[in-house]
Amino acid sequence: MIKGLKKLHGSEPACRKRSDSDHLKFVIHQKDDERLKFDFTLELNGTKSWAVPEVPSMDPTEQRYAQEDEVELEKILDESSETVFEKEIEQTWDKGNYIPIDDKGEMLSEYEALKCLQEGVLRFFLQGKKLIGEFVLMRKGINDWLLMKRHDEFALYNYYRYEVVE
Repeated sequence: MIKGLKKLHGSEPACRKRSDSDHLKFVIHQKDDERLKFDFTLELNGTKSWAVPEVPSMDPTEQRYAQEDEVELEKILDESSETVFEKEIEQTWDKGNYIPIDDKGEMLSEYEALKCLQEGVLRFFLQGKKLIGEFVLMRKGINDWLLMKRHDEFALYNYYRYEVVE
């Protein structure tokens, strides 16, 4: 667990006090094209996005396939330089801050997190409204990844899944 976290799910961020612009952000958009899927986007050296065909899970025993998705991200962004993190989109499933971490739960810089992503394993602590706790993205192919919840005190085993907005 990240050392120094005191308040975890309230009105203030769980990490040490920072300005809102200093936090790394994440957003998950629900898309209902031909099939229901989710776009999981991290603010990291710009933005990185993955298409996830199932609702992200708080159960560490469930893995979610994720595919790196640069094309979908460009559809989300508009021409006005407003980023995906600043605008409200009707189908936003979850959003919040995240903290990249190492194997020991220590915070990483954005540069170190980008290096971990390039090596194929990125661990992070999500602070969303629906998703909270440690997660990992692990590369399984060129553009293929797994999104998994880590075993921590926020894990929900055999828990009723979040409702999907239709």
